[in-house]
Formats: sequence, structure tokens, C-alpha cells
Amino acid sequence: MKGLRETDARYTETAVSAAEKAVDETERGLSLSYARTLSWCSLAVVLLTSLALSFFISNSARQTLMQRQEEFATLLAKNLNNQIFQRFAVPTILEYGRIALRQEQQYQRLDSVVKSVIEGLPVDRLRVYDFSHVVAYSTDAGEIGKKGIAPLGLEKVLGGVTPKPVIHSQFPLWQVPFRLPLDPGVFQLRVLFPLRGDSYRIGSQSPVLGVLELTQDITSDYVQVLVFQCIIVVMCLLSSAILFALLLVIIHRAERVLTERMQKNRQLEKEIQSTERLVSMGRVVASIAHEIRNPLGIIRSTAELLQRRADKVDKGTVRLLQAIYDESVRLSQTVNDFLDYARPRQPRQDPVELELVIDQILAFVEGEFGRSGVGLKKNFEEDLWVLGDKDLLYRAFYNVLANAQQALDMGGIIDIHVFRRDDRAVLDFTDSGKGFDPETLPHLLEPFFTTKEGGTGLGLPIVKSIIESHGGTIELSNAEEGGARVEVTLPLAVEYMNSKAESEAREALPGEAGSKPAPEKKG
Repeated sequence: MKGLRETDARYTETAVSAAEKAVDETERGLSLSYARTLSWCSLAVVLLTSLALSFFISNSARQTLMQRQEEFATLLAKNLNNQIFQRFAVPTILEYGRIALRQEQQYQRLDSVVKSVIEGLPVDRLRVYDFSHVVAYSTDAGEIGKKGIAPLGLEKVLGGVTPKPVIHSQFPLWQVPFRLPLDPGVFQLRVLFPLRGDSYRIGSQSPVLGVLELTQDITSDYVQVLVFQCIIVVMCLLSSAILFALLLVIIHRAERVLTERMQKNRQLEKEIQSTERLVSMGRVVASIAHEIRNPLGIIRSTAELLQRRADKVDKGTVRLLQAIYDESVRLSQTVNDFLDYARPRQPRQDPVELELVIDQILAFVEGEFGRSGVGLKKNFEEDLWVLGDKDLLYRAFYNVLANAQQALDMGGIIDIHVFRRDDRAVLDFTDSGKGFDPETLPHLLEPFFTTKEGGTGLGLPIVKSIIESHGGTIELSNAEEGGARVEVTLPLAVEYMNSKAESEAREALPGEAGSKPAPEKKG
């Protein structure tokens, strides 16, 4: 029956731990995946939005600049058309009867008119084509009379159509950022404009006399647009990176807060489960103790009474009576351990001097320790006080020393060092034994875990419960020089110690003053 209960208990604990582990991993995975997905999706949205916004702004700026350049080129072409007709065409026809630009005088006249109009303006080249697609005039005199260099769409312009200005580039636009700085002439704006004369009829359109080709170098303006576009893209990317970093910080902080809250919730759930187990165990143990204590007390007292009459029975019966008495004492202690763990009492908050408690324990165990060959070394810092329950602290420290004595089967030394560390008192118990088993060390403070034959596994857990109820901690480890080490820390009663020191100082003042001779009164 006992083995079945232990197997069932182990199976239940394993299932519960596995379930808790699965829940922890699921919660952790959900929180992490959610945070990462949200952060990366936010980054993608911010980057796409920033890039789209930057390209929209830069393209709007480029289109505005190009539109202004086109309007300027169109206005310049109209102005050239009027100036050529009024200052060159009319006077030349009146003087020579016809226009023949191959004549040096006519060419010089037209060249002076054109140069006076485009002087100081960003115009690279100007050509005039006749109806046979021959260059009738060019700012480059070597092109005059050439054929076959006319651009596409010349026939439509000769028909009176004014096309939209066209931008020409020496290489694709996507290569421009990688070729900075650009040489002049990389980007050119070409305008084709019908060269017209005056209309002799009111309301009729002027006849087309030729085609005016105006070419402007807009490389510098285009580079400014590209630089502006790059600045916008960089600023958008930088702002996106900053926003993403802030978002990532917020998400990580939220994730940390969420993780801490989940850990607190899991800790609370564990505490609630532990409390529920303790409550249920307390009810079971209380009922068992109620049923066992009275018969156990009768058995113990009867065995003790029979031992007193041992002179009337044989030695075998005496040994049996002694065994009954010892087992009843052990069983009574086991019941008390269960009751103490299942129903821990709240400690009082009285000033307790640690040195006094340790000295009382040592005075009680001195004889037993001497018989077992266990020596004691003490190193106490005086006047260390804590607020707590003297009886509970006595039992906790006694259990620590009792465990140390049991570990020293062949005798040894137990070193007790009590000192102050900041605002906490530290009690260091170190023995000269074999030390703790590294495999079992992490489980020694767990309830019902024991390596002793017939042990309950509640000794150290009860000590831990008492120390933690006083706001302290307990830590088990192996000393560097060998042996087991138990370190207990408790918060000092600093206010009580300060007030006690002040009161002692005030009490010392009258004595010092009284030792001084009184001044003589003058007669």
C-alpha cells in the first residue's frame, strides 16, 4: 500500500511538473513570437511607408522642376520665334528678297539675333530645320547644311504640332546615384517648336517656316533633384530606424513586463497549490495526530512505567520495552514534524539577540556533542539583534546543528560564524565532514526529500519556512576547504539597535558627570 501511494505521488508530481513546463514553454513562445512578429511587421510597414513617402515627395519635386524647365524652354522658343521673325526674317526679305542662310551676311545677322536672346541662358545648342530636314541654322556653324541629324517627330512639328519637351540621358536613371558627380551634358532637355511667321489674315494661324530645336543642359538641376531625393530617402530611413528602435524598446519592455507578470502568476499559482496541499495535508495530519497522539502517549507512558519495574522482568523484556519507548518517541517526533510543517505559526516580532539564542543551544547540546566527539568553534560579532520569534529561531538553529552533528559520524568540528553584512545578520554554519552530495544538494530544501533511513525529509524545509517567515534566506553549499556549509541571513533590527545604543549612551552620561568633583561655592 505504501509503495502504491509513493508511486502514485511520484506519477502525479511528474505529470504536474510536465504540464507546468509545457505551459511555461507555450507562454514564453507565444510572447516572444508575438513580440518579434509585431516588431518586424512594424519595421516593414514603417520602411515601406517611408520609402513610398520619400519617392512621392522627391518625384513631386522633380516633376515640378522639370515642368518649370519645360515652361521656360517653351517660353524661350516662343521668344526666339518672335525675335527671329521680326529682327531677322522681315528685314532680310525686305533687303535681299529671300532668306539664304548660306550667305555670310544673313547667317551673321541671324546669329547675332539668336545670341542676343540666349545670352546668359543655359542653352547648349540651337538648330533651325527647313522643310527638307536640312539644318538651316545652328549655333555650331559646322552643322549648317547637314541632313540626317534631325530628331524624330520633325514632320509633325512641320505640320504645326508643338510636342512636349523631352529629357535625354546618357545612361539609365537607376545608375545616376552610382555615377555622382556627373559631367555636364549628361541630362539634356530638348524642345521642338514650329518656327512661324506673321499671319496676314485676322483669326488665321501663322504659316510654319521651319522647326526650331532648342537643347538645354539640365544636369546640375537634375543632380540637385537627385540629392534632394537622396536626402529625403535617408531622412525617412533614419526616422524609420529611430521609430523602429523606440518601438523595439517598447516591445522589449512590454515583453519583459509580460514575462515578469507571467512568472509572478506562475509563482502565485505554485504558492496557491502549495498552500492548498499544505491545507489538505494539515487537515489529514491533524486528524491522524488526533487519532494517534493519545494512544501513542499511552504507549509511551506505559513503556516508561514498565521500564521502572525492569528489576522484576528478564533482560529480553527490558530490551523490548526500551525499543517500544524509543520508537514511540521517534513516532511522536515525526507527528510533531508533520504538524509543524503543515500548520506553521506566524512568528512574533520581539527583539532577539542572536548570540544569546546560539549560546542557549550550545549549552543544551554541549554534553551530547562531547560524547560524540564533535567540537565547536565560535566567532560572534556582538550586539546583533533581529525582530522575530525566539522559540522558532531556536528550533531552526538547533535543527541546523543537529544535522551537522549527524553528518560527523566519526567526530569533527562545527564552526559557527555570526557577523554583520550591511543591514543583515549572517549566520555561517560549517562542519568538517564530507559535505553535501552535489546531486542531491538542489533538492535538500524540498519537502519530504531525504537521504536518511527513516527520515521524514521535513527538517531543513521547516528551517527554511521559519527563516523565510522572518524575512531571511537560507543557502546550502560545500565549503572550499571541504565540509557542508549552511548560510542563514536575517534582517537586522536596525532601529532597535540604534535606539538601544542611544539609551546606553545616555545612561553612561550621569555616571561620568557624577565622577567629576563638584565646584566649590564661594562664601
